[in-house]
Amino acid sequence: IYVLSRLLGLMAATMPQANGGVRSVWHWRLYGYVVAVFVLCYAPHAIHMIYTRMHFLRQNRLLLIVGLQHYVLLLLSTFIMLYTHTTRQLCFVRWLNKLLSCRRQLQQLLHGASTQHSLHTRHHLVVLCLLTVAIIGSSSHTMFILIHDTMAHSSAAYFASIVFFYGLQLGLQVCLALYLLALLLISHLLHHCNLQLNRILRDALHTHRTHLAGWGMPQRWRLHAAQQHWLALELWRLWRLHGRLWRLSHQLCALHSVQLLVFVLFAPFECVIHGFFTYFVHFSRWFPRHNREHPKFNAFGLLYLCSLFLQLVLVITQTHRQRRLYCETRRSLRSAALALPTDCSKALRQTLELYGLQLQLSERIYKLSACGLFELNNGLLFGIMQAIITYIIILIQFDKIIYT
Repeated sequence: IYVLSRLLGLMAATMPQANGGVRSVWHWRLYGYVVAVFVLCYAPHAIHMIYTRMHFLRQNRLLLIVGLQHYVLLLLSTFIMLYTHTTRQLCFVRWLNKLLSCRRQLQQLLHGASTQHSLHTRHHLVVLCLLTVAIIGSSSHTMFILIHDTMAHSSAAYFASIVFFYGLQLGLQVCLALYLLALLLISHLLHHCNLQLNRILRDALHTHRTHLAGWGMPQRWRLHAAQQHWLALELWRLWRLHGRLWRLSHQLCALHSVQLLVFVLFAPFECVIHGFFTYFVHFSRWFPRHNREHPKFNAFGLLYLCSLFLQLVLVITQTHRQRRLYCETRRSLRSAALALPTDCSKALRQTLELYGLQLQLSERIYKLSACGLFELNNGLLFGIMQAIITYIIILIQFDKIIYT
């Protein structure tokens, strides 16, 4: 994904250096502008080739109207994505350096080799495998056109136009893959912050019980005060780290808000188009009148739909999972505030109150949304599925009215 993002002009950052940070490379930034100019210049020719030489779309006006919207929407989506990534490349690099700095701070908070080793990301291999399958499977529609369309074998310009539009689609998916990987790393750090918070709160309760067992000894009093002071300091450091991660989450959604909005609109529209094409070829009354041979079921189109919808599900569910992690932190703090005794140290009590106040304010101020229009949660996913089914039914009724 890193290599593809560089080839498509989306990433100008280097791999992490010896100091743990990344830096921007000027020639890769210039390459991103060159890719954007090439897309803008070659797009009219590619649209013209699709319009004049794709036989499947030109045999029916309804197919032409619906099909060309796919290529126009894909072109606009990709150009917005390239413009955002080329103009905000330094913002992406600064954001990534802040995230890597948060990871190093969390490693310092996790005392012991076993807890530091638990920062590995092997548990996300399932998500990464699904993401890889979605990106590879989305090429099936382009492969189907290149294999079965005779014009692709006879015209090199038409072949290049089909490959060009697949490159646009691949760029959009790689952009969302970068967002998903960054989201996974933030969620991973938040999960370990919650684990460390639970450890600190358990230690606070344990030190209070041991203090009650050895009540009356001056050494116990001094040890108990030192332990609570140290726990308050650890909780304060974790509070600052949690606040930085929350701000980075909001900045990530702000940097990718346009891409998220475009993809949330593009993926359902693609599902509507391919669902209608499948109905039109197999069940429309117009198609058998003008084609003698009954077409076979397009398994490539079904694979393309499943791959695209899978990536949409991954983006929405992982964003929603990050929201649940913050809710889990609030629940842990609420239960700890009720469980801690009233005679605990003032520093520990005030740090807990500040921690909870920050989470409450951050939840009201920062929203993980696409351009502020809607939040990315599971409710949005069900709304998208309902909209896809509704618009397919509308197109089917429109086809029946015209060709009865």
